[in-house]
Amino acid sequence: MAAILCFKHSIWLSLVLLSVGGCSDSEHLPSTFAIATGGPAGMYYPFGGGMASLWSKELPGVNVKAEVTGGSVTNVIQVARRESELGIAMADVISSAYHGSGRFPEALPLRVLFTIYPNVVHILSLKENNISGVADLKGRRVSLGAAGSGTAVAAENVLRGLALELDDVSAVYLNFGETAAALKDGTIDAGFVVGGLGLAAVTELAVTRNLQLVSLTEDEVEHLRRQYPTYASFEIPASTYDKVDQPTLALGIWSAVVVHEDFPEELAYAMTCQVYKYRDRLLNVAPVASAMNLDTLHMLPMVPLHTWLPALPQRLLRTVTDE
Repeated sequence: MAAILCFKHSIWLSLVLLSVGGCSDSEHLPSTFAIATGGPAGMYYPFGGGMASLWSKELPGVNVKAEVTGGSVTNVIQVARRESELGIAMADVISSAYHGSGRFPEALPLRVLFTIYPNVVHILSLKENNISGVADLKGRRVSLGAAGSGTAVAAENVLRGLALELDDVSAVYLNFGETAAALKDGTIDAGFVVGGLGLAAVTELAVTRNLQLVSLTEDEVEHLRRQYPTYASFEIPASTYDKVDQPTLALGIWSAVVVHEDFPEELAYAMTCQVYKYRDRLLNVAPVASAMNLDTLHMLPMVPLHTWLPALPQRLLRTVTDE
């Protein structure tokens, strides 16, 4: 049934690409679609590339490319401005952008297409730096992630949420690769990296240096969850990274694919359908795709899904991943 359902909507796409048929912004429909992702050292870029490849192969007349960007904040702005047709972003950024809060002075016209996987807030240091908790970051040199990234938003929220102001640390804004390199060189003492488990930058750092994953306490996690409802408790299992033999209590933040509120309805349906039908291909790109199922399709209740989904009968939705 899934193959029939997706095939039918693939046929419809031929009509969608010629005439959006009732959607309000057909003039904004390009021949090549861009999905805004992140930096090459993170998970968004390869994951976005995997989805782009899948859509380009399975949907007639659709060509999708993955863009390297600064991350979540940049991505939601580009989608809202129609500079990118799709974007990957973290739940806290999407929520702030949709409601016009935090870094966003006005609400952006966004919708969630589907949720992909939970990011994990990694707080990195080296064992010789003697940083065992967030309080130990005071007075230290700390990378908060690339400017314009979801990592920077999460890092600032963690610090402020746990009674540290940005002035309490010597803050720099470095991407994942730069953060790992700076830790190796000793030019920073700690750094925030937010992404799926097994991030290449963290994995490589653990192999070459004595990695210290800074753990939160249960009270700290609960305190942050009360302030930022998009955050959740997440345990990084022991041995996820080389020589890190104990589990680490961290924050988890779901990521989602977002589109403009006027994104064509049939195209939104077809793209979502194909992603769930061929999820195994995304598993080959990144094991974090295992978190993608119909029960986790919408993990951002504070931001609405694209208009096609809420009205779809559940019995039809359940056929999307039936084989």
